[in-house]
Amino acid sequence: MTTVVLVVPDEDPKTKQDFHRIAEAITSEGISARLVRHRLAEQIPLLPLWLSQSMSIAMVRRTDRKLLPGKFFSGVKGSKIDEYRTLSAAGVSVPRWEELRPDTKLDPAEWGPYVVEKPSIGRAGANVRVRKIGRVKFADRSSFPPNHLGRRGPMIIQKFVYTGEWPVSYRVVTVFGEVVLCYRQTTQRGEPLRARWDFGKGGTAIVSNTRTMEVVLDANPEMMETAKSAHRSAFPDVPLLNFDMAKDIETGEIGIFECHPCFPYWPFSSQIHASIQKANGISYESQFDIMATIGRAIAKKAVETFP
Repeated sequence: MTTVVLVVPDEDPKTKQDFHRIAEAITSEGISARLVRHRLAEQIPLLPLWLSQSMSIAMVRRTDRKLLPGKFFSGVKGSKIDEYRTLSAAGVSVPRWEELRPDTKLDPAEWGPYVVEKPSIGRAGANVRVRKIGRVKFADRSSFPPNHLGRRGPMIIQKFVYTGEWPVSYRVVTVFGEVVLCYRQTTQRGEPLRARWDFGKGGTAIVSNTRTMEVVLDANPEMMETAKSAHRSAFPDVPLLNFDMAKDIETGEIGIFECHPCFPYWPFSSQIHASIQKANGISYESQFDIMATIGRAIAKKAVETFP
């Protein structure tokens, strides 16, 4: 029998409960499941599994193998540049981008009159700005303020995706290519963008992922199919991905802004996501029975790994 070893990523009681439910779902599919923390003392009893059919999974972060047996699945560290290259190489749609360099020259006929400038190592929309194309200019990392994320890695220029008067995006969470959560996030802050290039008035927000965002559970078929396909083709051995994506309302194109292949925490027990659910009167669990869906996705991966 195949054995799946799951690394429980933290000590939160909700996380432990989640992983027990995931293990139960795996077991119901006829596959043995064991839970451990990332501690050598707990992993020593796993040594006999090296002689049997097994796989170990660290759902979040990039985890060192230590004594975890069998086929090993974990997150992958990297910047947005690394993500974009991997996604593009797999044929996944990413809004046009390039690293901002001293010799960067942008053609308005190809990029439009405005572009998005953002850090390659970022978080929660920090330091993401719209720039008039003629004002885009390379800056050395040392010239940024101390807390600017441009100090940590190169800046990126990306083609603007117009989602309407207000910024709208989707978060789609997948486990080995199966969707376990899909919601829409919208922010109405500042001035509405009534036309694609109507940035002249100023005060227009382009980031939907803010503290004041409205979050609605929305199992959008296009978004889910795009995320499923992207996960399977670009990161087939990364257990958990959190896609940030949007649809351009004029071109109809769906673009992926990020997929977080090294997500830093278990999203279903974090304070951040508990606050999102409370503020918007929603429950992630009500959409797809998340833990059972995760368990089935892992069981499916086990069958694919050991046919």
